[in-house]
Amino acid sequence: GVLVTWIVPFITFLTKAKAPGGALHVLSVLRSFRLVRLVRVFKAVPFFREAWMLIRGLGGCARTLLWTVVVTLVVTYAFAIAGLALIVENLLTIQSAGVDAVDSQRVDSLLDILGGLDKFMFTLMQVLLQDSFHFFVREVIYFLPWTWVFFYAYIAVGCLVLMNLVTAIIVENAMLQSQQDHAQQLSDKLAKERYEIRQLANFFNAMDSDKSSTVNWQEFEAAFQDPEVVNRWLLLDFRPADCSELFTMLDDGTGEIETSDFFAGLLRMKGQAQAKDVYRLQKTLDIFADGLTSFLAEQGAVTQSVSCRRKRLQKTRASVGLAES
Repeated sequence: GVLVTWIVPFITFLTKAKAPGGALHVLSVLRSFRLVRLVRVFKAVPFFREAWMLIRGLGGCARTLLWTVVVTLVVTYAFAIAGLALIVENLLTIQSAGVDAVDSQRVDSLLDILGGLDKFMFTLMQVLLQDSFHFFVREVIYFLPWTWVFFYAYIAVGCLVLMNLVTAIIVENAMLQSQQDHAQQLSDKLAKERYEIRQLANFFNAMDSDKSSTVNWQEFEAAFQDPEVVNRWLLLDFRPADCSELFTMLDDGTGEIETSDFFAGLLRMKGQAQAKDVYRLQKTLDIFADGLTSFLAEQGAVTQSVSCRRKRLQKTRASVGLAES
């Protein structure tokens, strides 16, 4: 835009030369290619995902469309050569045989659209596209009744068979690209998770002041005095007031947070506040389940101890009864 609007007119003014209108027109046309930058918007914004898939589909089908054109031209060329030998030659024979003025004029009009390889190919393309071709086909059938077989054979090969094959290939390419798109999304998700793990590892190392691969309560509480650490916690929707609660959620009961517990807890809590609340509830249930398990184990031990004492008491009573007798 700057080149065409300011630089070229300024140079033309300084050199007193006449600006080449054709060159400026070409440069103006080239400016329209800046619309290609919109493709990046379609790729980045989820709302335009379908538009991006269409653009990718067009790009992926470019080779298929190219070879479709080539094969169509080859088929049309072959039928045109056959038509020149079978149809045009017979029309020329009919014309030379001497017909009335009306039929002679009709033959001349047919030769105008069929008399030559290029003309016959162009007419066959009209037949392929089904562009009002029955009018001149009826004229040809009037002189050569069997020619309907020729034209409909071309339609069967060029339109029905070839176009359906092209459609199948394009659909297959679209499905492959869709699978590649899902694979790319999975790859991006895995890359994002690896990046988050590296960030959490740096986060953990920043709090682990003694480099023991564990964070105790003193280290955890002292980390909340660092503004950088506080900002990271704020990104996870935790505030300094949540320090004690957060340590309890990440601690497995040993009084220290290990690396695995830190990663597992924060990766599951990262997100909206609802995710954090769900994890808090799950952690509370885990603590309750561990306490219940310990309680039941203690109860089992007490029950077993009472049972052993009861058996000893029975044995003692039996021994006393034998001694009295």
